[in-house]
Parts: sequence; C-alpha cells; structure tokens
Amino acid sequence: MKLEGKSFIITGGLGSIGGAVAIEIVARGGYAVIFDMMPEDAGTMKIQQLTNGDKYFYQQADVSKQESMEQACAEALKKIPKGSLFGAVHCAAVNPCREWSNKMSDKLKDFETVLRINAYGTFLVNAVVADAINSQYDALDTYHERVTEERGCLINLSSVVGHETPARCLTYGPSKTCVLGITTAAADFLAPCGIRVNSVAPALVFSALMNNGDRVRYFQGELDAYSMFPRRFTQPDEIAHSIIFLLENSMMNAFHLKVDAGWRQVTGWQPGADPRKRVVLE
Repeated sequence: MKLEGKSFIITGGLGSIGGAVAIEIVARGGYAVIFDMMPEDAGTMKIQQLTNGDKYFYQQADVSKQESMEQACAEALKKIPKGSLFGAVHCAAVNPCREWSNKMSDKLKDFETVLRINAYGTFLVNAVVADAINSQYDALDTYHERVTEERGCLINLSSVVGHETPARCLTYGPSKTCVLGITTAAADFLAPCGIRVNSVAPALVFSALMNNGDRVRYFQGELDAYSMFPRRFTQPDEIAHSIIFLLENSMMNAFHLKVDAGWRQVTGWQPGADPRKRVVLE
C-alpha cells in the first residue's frame, strides 16, 4: 500500500511517537490528522511550524469519550481530501507514575484509569475510525459481502509489558494486554471491509516522560541487566519506521510487532535490592 494521497488519524499525535509517525506519513506524500488534548488554536499553531504544514491537520479529541471521538472524526473528514481517510495510528495512552507499596489494592484507582483510557480508548478509536472510513463507501452487509480492495489500516500501540507484565507495571501492563486482544478481534471483525489492524509494542522509548535523571538511571540499569542488544532506549523514529512498515505492507494483519531489542520483563527480587525501596515508578 502506498501512503501517497492517503490520510491517517494519529491519536496522541503531539507526543514523541505520534509526532514521529506524522512526519513519516507526510514525508511519503500522505496527510496527518493529529488528534490530541491541546486546545484547537494552540494545536493548529504547533503543527503549522512543521515542514509541509499544509499536509497536517489538528483536531482536539478525548480518546476515552465516544462523543468527542465521533465529533473529531466528523470534523477530520471535512478537512482532508474527500475519500482519503485510510486509517489511524493510535498512540494516545496514560501510564500512572507512583511509588510501590505492599498493598495491591493501592493500585485500584490507577487500574480503573488505565482501563478507561488505554483499553476502552483503543476499542473506541478503532470503532469510530473504522466507521469513518466505511462512511466514504456504499453501505456493506458484512455478513454476506466482502470487499477485495484494501480500504484502510489501523495500528494500535501496545507495549512489551503488555506481552509479559512485570510487577512494576501492575496496572499499565494489563491495560496494554487488552490492546493486543482488541487488535486481533478488530482485525477479524473489520476484514470484510478491507481494513487491516495490527499492533506495535515498544520497549523503553526516550521521550519527555523519561526526562528525569533517577528514572533514566533506573531503567538503563534494567536494560543493561535484561536486554539483549542493543541495550539502550528506543528512539521515537525507530517505532515510527516499524509502524510505517505495517501500514505499507498489505499482508500484515492481526500482527503484534515487538520493537524491544530482546528486553526480558522480569522483576529483580535478589536479597538487599528490594525494588519497592528504589526509585521505581510505573
């Protein structure tokens, strides 16, 4: 699939990974529709500073609220070239940062939050964007008809801790495991419409969230101990290139791509090194 002339919604598009994906799509002749929480004027001003700014569009959207997503998609269809919406890259998510305690119940509020945004939000984004793509075509009876042409592709961001969840990701990890299940189910559901669905699972990505000395030192230690090679943080453009591969290769469907340098998700419980007493944040 060629991206030229096609439009893609990118949730969390003002972030490190989302921003890198948008740049790659536009570099290939596509249009990037940025969905984020920043107010409309400020978001529009920010994307206009990018090269080829006329190929970027901004729309404020809350990925955890159906009305907000439906309205944002309706507005996006008005801004992009008619009939060009071809998919989404869902990057928006939340990861609570909190010191560990011995009470698992202390995590209940965090778990409720991440399920609402990371899990329900993924289902919601996939559903609303798929409906928006299908609205560009004649109605299809999916129980009896199957299209032969490719009409779109959705990419969901999971995480390596969604595949194997360590204790330090007690709430965030399971929410990203949900993303894997939603991806597989959505790929099957949307197959008659010619829409593919895949996921990408990054490891530790160097971003604004990691702009903290204690956090960087802790996680670099984890990479040195448990990653294969290379033992470093992933750059946002490395994730973006993986996403572009899944968009462009039409045979990739219901696939979960780990971009993790072979990092093994374990929790070190060796004597004298209780991780709950270090600077350990989810």
